[in-house]
Amino acid sequence: MNRAQYQIIAQRIFKSDNQRVAVEAVVFEGLSSYEAEKRFDVPKGTLSRNVRKYKREVDYIKSVTTA
Repeated sequence: MNRAQYQIIAQRIFKSDNQRVAVEAVVFEGLSSYEAEKRFDVPKGTLSRNVRKYKREVDYIKSVTTA
């Protein structure tokens, strides 16, 4: 998954720009969820849930494309 594909998915599943940027930092830059929550001012516990949500969405898309 590249960043352009990420942006398309993230705009669909995340309401907040901060959440999109924070999840992107975790997925592509290797930040921990805790560090990204502090850096991007995302409520505690939200980011790890959003990263899981993004990964589930990617898994679903991959399963649909291989079916």
